[in-house]
Amino acid sequence: MRKVFLCALVVFGFMNLCNAQFNVKSERIYVKTYDSEGIADQFRLKGEEAISFDIPAFIKENDHMERITINGKMITNVNTTIISFDSDKIKEGKGDHICKDVVSKKTPFLGVYGTGRKDLTGVDVKRIIPTTSAESAGMIANEVITEFDGELINNFPDLKKAVLSHNIGDRVDLKFKLEDQEYTKQVTLGSRGSETVTYKYCDTEEFESLANNSSDLTIPAVSISAYPNPTRSMTHLSFTSTSDQEITFTVTDITGKEIHRKYYGDFNGNLELDYTFNTQTNGTYILHVIQGKESYSRKVQLIQE
Repeated sequence: MRKVFLCALVVFGFMNLCNAQFNVKSERIYVKTYDSEGIADQFRLKGEEAISFDIPAFIKENDHMERITINGKMITNVNTTIISFDSDKIKEGKGDHICKDVVSKKTPFLGVYGTGRKDLTGVDVKRIIPTTSAESAGMIANEVITEFDGELINNFPDLKKAVLSHNIGDRVDLKFKLEDQEYTKQVTLGSRGSETVTYKYCDTEEFESLANNSSDLTIPAVSISAYPNPTRSMTHLSFTSTSDQEITFTVTDITGKEIHRKYYGDFNGNLELDYTFNTQTNGTYILHVIQGKESYSRKVQLIQE
């Protein structure tokens, strides 16, 4: 028998840019354990059970098994997570505790759901994904995207290629048709997340101690980031919390003057949004997320051309 020493949680940002569903949320994890005779146990987790499944703890509790496989997928509007683990495909390590490494990546994202036109004259916009650059730019259903920053858009592959050829935060002009009207809107490209979280056995007990003491914590574990930073016009805020208590998002200038406020009463543990500095001048701005009695913030520097 062999012990299991590594678990990788892989997050890919490759969901079709133009085929993302409206308010998509899906969580699935499939687990199998093997003994010398074959499959010993297998089960599937969905929803909250999948989200709260403690992969490191499960591996440690079952490292006497001949083999463990864990596969799954977590999908939201702005993130697709693929979970993949197979104890037969990893090398043994040392240590009695579990640690993790996180590598993040972002790709440009527009935030629409639509269908290609049969006559290859553009993309019909069916729905707008909330908190994305498409929503910030005022895009609406039934519009037809015909050009992206000067490039003709005939179908989905054209739009996907055009978006990925730009950078997060780029300002681009999109040409639309709606009934007999033709017009242009400027959009600041947002982003989708790509993250790899790797678990491995190590000598420290930092990860294990945090898990063991989590029931004693009164402040939820949170993560907040803003990028690009500095930015020319748009920054993407990513906020996660173990608490699902409602939150308020605000933006202030360096003097404390509030320039934006929005309440999220249906917060479900993760907020991904694109904020565009439309009328502000160059300088430092502070993005705040308020949850209960706690406040979390990130400074963003605006440098316009």
